Amino acid sequence: MVTTSDTSEHTLADSPIQGMGEEKKVLTSDESRLQVLGVDFSKYPALYERKRAREIVSRTNRGLAMPLIRSYANRVAKKVPNPMMLTHILTTRCNYRCSFCSFSDTLNDKTDDLTLQEIERAYTTLGDNLNVIVYSGGETTLNKDLASIIQVAYQRTPVKSVYIISNAWKPDLLFEITHEVMQRCPGLHLTWSLSIEGPRETNNAERRTYAPDWDAWQNTIDTMEGLKHMREAYGYKELNVQLCTVCSPGNYHLLDGWYETIRDRLQPDKWNLNLMRKSVQMTDHGMASFEDRRSQGDLEPFERKYLEMTQRVQQDVFSGRLKFLYYTKNPYDGAVKSAVDLISQEENRRTVLEKKGQFVCCAGYTGVYIGNTGDVSGCEEFANNPDASKVFGNLREANYDFQEIWHSPKAERYREQVGQAKECRGCTLESQRNYPSILVSFKTLVKAGVMATQIKK
Repeated sequence: MVTTSDTSEHTLADSPIQGMGEEKKVLTSDESRLQVLGVDFSKYPALYERKRAREIVSRTNRGLAMPLIRSYANRVAKKVPNPMMLTHILTTRCNYRCSFCSFSDTLNDKTDDLTLQEIERAYTTLGDNLNVIVYSGGETTLNKDLASIIQVAYQRTPVKSVYIISNAWKPDLLFEITHEVMQRCPGLHLTWSLSIEGPRETNNAERRTYAPDWDAWQNTIDTMEGLKHMREAYGYKELNVQLCTVCSPGNYHLLDGWYETIRDRLQPDKWNLNLMRKSVQMTDHGMASFEDRRSQGDLEPFERKYLEMTQRVQQDVFSGRLKFLYYTKNPYDGAVKSAVDLISQEENRRTVLEKKGQFVCCAGYTGVYIGNTGDVSGCEEFANNPDASKVFGNLREANYDFQEIWHSPKAERYREQVGQAKECRGCTLESQRNYPSILVSFKTLVKAGVMATQIKK
C-alpha cells in the first residue's frame, strides 16, 4: 500500500495568506463584490492555513498523444484499447435529495463502497491509456478517502485531468482536499464541478436538503470564490472551478436571468448547462422517458430552453462576453478543452432534435464506468438498468483485475449493444458518451482545435 499523504508537517501556508490581519486583504481584493455575494472567508480556516504535504515524485508521461496513437492503432487492428477516460462513482451516499437526480432509485442504497486499498489494486491494472477521470456520486466528498484516491490514481495511472462533481456542502472540506491534491500531485489538472440550479430560492428548493434552513446556494458560491482565490494565492496554476446547472422542468423558466447572473456577476471559470434526462435509475420520477416524449411529436419546454441557452452560450463565448476557460499550463490546451465542452453541447442539441450525431458512442471502448461497489461497464445506464443490467463484471469478484473484466466475453457481448440498446436513445451523458467519443474522433478533435482559436482569453 502506498503512502498517500504526509502528516509529519502541519504548518501555516507559506503563501501571503497566513492570518486574519492585514495580509488577509490579498485574498479579498474584490471585497465589494464578495460582500454583495455574501461571501465571508473568515469562516474557512483552510483558506489561511494548510497542512504541508510532500509532492509525489513521478516520471509518468501524462500527455494525450501516446494514448491517442495507441487507441487509433487498436481500432485499426480491431482490438479493444485500454480506456482513456474513467467515470468512477465513489459513493451513492448523498446529503441532498435533488428533484432531478438521475440516481434517485439507488441513492443511499448501496453503501459498501470500494475501499482505498481495493481502488489502488484496481487502478494498478487499468492500463497505460488513462488520461481523464471524472469522480461522481452521490456526493463525492462523503467518501473520506477522496484526496487519497486521487493520489493513488496519480501514482498508478498516467491520468492528467481529474474532475470532481460536488454539491459543495462543506466548503472548508473542499479547500482541504484541494490543498492536499495540488501539493501532492504536481502537474495534475484539477477541476471542481459545483452544482447550482439558479438563484438562491430556486436552488435551495431544488436541492431538498435535510435541514430546511441549510443554505446550499451560499455554500456553493463560497466554495467557488475560495477556490479561485486559492489558485492565485498558492500558485495552483491548473486548478479550475466551474458551476454546473441542470436544465430541468423546475428551473427552465428562469434560466435567462440566471445566465446573465452567471455571466456578469458570478463569473466562474466555466459554466456548464446539462440537460435533465430520464435515467434508468428514475423509475418513480414523473418525467416521461425520451421515447415517450418523442412519441408526442413535440419538445418539452425545458428541452427548447436547453437548445436556446446552449446556442447563446456558444455565441457569447466566441464574442468574449462569457468567460469559458480552463486554466492549464499551456493556454491553448485549456481552450481546446473548452471547445470540447461546446462540441458536447452541440451533440446534445442534435440528440434532442434526433439528428445524425457527429460521432459514434465509444462507451465500453475508450470510456469506462466503475460503480462504487466495483461494477465495471460501459456507462451508468448499462450498469444500472434494473431490467437488463449490462455489467461487464465486478472488480471484487475478479480479484481487482480490471483487464480480466475488460477483455471478457461478457464485455464483448455488451459492447456490441453500445448505441443500439433501448437505454441509448436520447442519451446526453457528457462524461460517458460524448467526451470519450470526441477524444478518438479525429475529425471532431480537429474541429475542437479550430474552435479553440475562436475562444477569447
